[in-house]
Amino acid sequence: MRAISEGPDRVLVGGVAAVLLALSVGVANAALTPQETAGKQIYMQGTSPRGSEVTAYVGSEGVRLPASAVPCAGCHGYDGIGRPEGGVIPADIRWSHLTKAYGHIHEDGRRHGAFDAAGIARAVTTGLDPAGNRLDRAMPVYEMSDADMADLTAYLERLETDLDPGIGETSLQVATLLPLEGPDGELGQAMAQVLQAFFADLNAAGGIYGRRIELLAIPFGASPESTLETAKLALRREGIFALVGAYTVDLEYELLALLRTEHTPLVGPFTLHPGDETLNEGAFYIYPGFADQARALVDEAFAKPGVPPARVSVVAPDDPRADALVAAVRDQMQRYGQAEPVSLRYTPEALDAASIAARIRESGSDVLLFFGTQAELDPLLPAIAEGAEPPRLFLLSSLVSESLFDAPPVFNERIFLAFPTLASDVSESGRAEYQLLAERHALPIEHLQAQVAAFAAAKLFAEGVKRSGRDISRRAFVDQLESLYAFETGVTPPLSYGPNRRVGARGAHVVAVDLVNQSSQPVGDWHEVR
Repeated sequence: MRAISEGPDRVLVGGVAAVLLALSVGVANAALTPQETAGKQIYMQGTSPRGSEVTAYVGSEGVRLPASAVPCAGCHGYDGIGRPEGGVIPADIRWSHLTKAYGHIHEDGRRHGAFDAAGIARAVTTGLDPAGNRLDRAMPVYEMSDADMADLTAYLERLETDLDPGIGETSLQVATLLPLEGPDGELGQAMAQVLQAFFADLNAAGGIYGRRIELLAIPFGASPESTLETAKLALRREGIFALVGAYTVDLEYELLALLRTEHTPLVGPFTLHPGDETLNEGAFYIYPGFADQARALVDEAFAKPGVPPARVSVVAPDDPRADALVAAVRDQMQRYGQAEPVSLRYTPEALDAASIAARIRESGSDVLLFFGTQAELDPLLPAIAEGAEPPRLFLLSSLVSESLFDAPPVFNERIFLAFPTLASDVSESGRAEYQLLAERHALPIEHLQAQVAAFAAAKLFAEGVKRSGRDISRRAFVDQLESLYAFETGVTPPLSYGPNRRVGARGAHVVAVDLVNQSSQPVGDWHEVR
């Protein structure tokens, strides 16, 4: 594993001093020219960067559609090879294939000579090959400006060599973004060791389709701004296919925006706040965010048959993060046909416990979801306990810092916490696999949850690469991860993704607090939210 920074400093990675190399200026492939870049947009998206209209005529009746509905890449693929689908076999449109000197003989007997730039333009705009034969009727005919056609042709010449960054003949370079020094340095180094160990074992077994996975460590800087700047330079200069197991706490939205600009997939980031899944289609989270955990708590509140709770109160600080949680609760309750919850908001760190408790009693709520901090919860519990029977209390485990065993006795088995993961998520085979890795590479015993998260991220990444095949691309990789259903990492709940799903484990474990026996017990199995 290499570690990089903007200077020649040193850090310890895996107990060994590793030089932090200055960023190189090399890239895996030559950059596209402006004309090729414009042509790539037409090929991939069916739209012109000039803003001019690009139209497609489809089928024997020539149905008129915007080309964005049937872009070239839709049938011929991101590599130009094309894959059979629905009985249609798209032609191989790689430049080296189209321009073969001896021409082409097709399965239907159609013959023609080699294509050149003019021949390609004729085929695209008229549907005729160099010999004047009609192409397959499944092939749309496109109408575009001469300038757009020239751009498209220029890109077709580059298509088969326009590999995504990091893809080599014998290697696939990925990166991770971690704090390797400072308060979280030990955690970051532990995660780095797990990633390096996993890929070292994978490479020792032959890699994936003959490619070694090479890991580049991008260290945190002195500030979020410097960290993002270092990440930006690395992505643009180092040839990085994807980020794997990155530590993105407090960097979520800024990092997602950067990765979207650079078209870089993000696999298994370690974070409490999965970002907006519409912001970066290449981001694949493992564990649920707070909103999904809140939904799981609502499910638990209404899970038992019979009369549902008469009233629900949500107590939360008045800030944007809590806004999202209150909205998630409201939406999930609507799915049960329940009335709006009573929303009690307060200024962060200025909760008036007596006033809030009085309002909860006035509302008649027998379910309370609280999204504040431990310090704000402590005075609220005794204030609520003064009533005849307190409501059942539902909390996010990540927001509280104590076991709650000291809560007033009236809350016995009336406190429920949502956890994104529990030890029960680790299967026997997953435990054995991880322990073997830990023993072989002398992994540290500290920061175990972060290590497990990095291990799961590496397994998820490797699965996506395997499914993408030898001719891997970022697009193919994202498509394959999107198709995963109930993928078993052995150390997490089963992971499922889709075009509109970027969190693999959507839901939570719900745990009840037993004050009498000073213990906590899961309430059923994993709660998957819908």
